[in-house]
This record gives sequence, C-alpha cells and structure tokens, in this order.
Amino acid sequence: MKKIVISASSSFYKEALVCKNRFEKNGHKILAYPKKIVKGQRLNYKIVHKTFYQAITKTNVLFVLNLKKKGIPNYIGPSVFAEIAFAIGLNLTFNKHIKIYCLNPLPKNLPYSEELIKWQKLGWIKAKGDWKISRLAS
Repeated sequence: MKKIVISASSSFYKEALVCKNRFEKNGHKILAYPKKIVKGQRLNYKIVHKTFYQAITKTNVLFVLNLKKKGIPNYIGPSVFAEIAFAIGLNLTFNKHIKIYCLNPLPKNLPYSEELIKWQKLGWIKAKGDWKISRLAS
C-alpha cells in the first residue's frame, strides 16, 4: 500500500476524486487531494495549506493531476509547482523518498516550465511517458 497525495488545481476536484477512488480501490491510502471549493465559501487558507503540506511530509507519492486549464495543456499552477518543489526539498534535505508523478507531460509554456523540465531530467519528477499509471495504481 502506498500513501498518496493528489496535487492539482482545485478546479480539477472532480477528476481528483476519480483518481482518489481508483487508488483506494487498489488498496492505497489517500492522505490529501483537492476538494470542491463552493463559491462564497470562506476557507482558512493557512489551515488548508498547512494540512496539505503536512500530508506531503508523510506521503510516498505526490501524484500531479496536470490537465488542460485556461487553454494551457498539462497545466501546473503556482501552488502545485510549490508543492512539487516542497516534495523535492524534503527528498534532498531530509532523505525522504517521495516519488513525484505527473499524469501528463510537463507544460512547456509556463514561467517555471524550464525548472520543471530540469527536475525531470534530473529524475526528480516523472511525467507521462516516463512511467505507467497502471504501475502506480497496482
């Protein structure tokens, strides 16, 4: 059983729920995933982010659900980029072994795409083509 955190834009909450259910069906434990934000709902962002980052410290896998958003294929937003960087930092400084998988290839037209691609070349992140989802889900 793997412990998994699903990282994605909160607008992908439906897709995240599908992934969550699939992973759980295969015996994995989901520590955190994006949830629906109801318009007008007041969130305590400090608690939401703290809880999510705490889950990343306990996970085996950070699964990045990078789908098309705002006309950008394979979108990775600033918050997801920060979560990826945090997991990499944990791996490098605290000898964690968090695997980072992106559902789709990395985006090539974002301000931080160059950094993501460098991390992929270093083997710190795996994007579609580097791995198979069936291997992760089983």
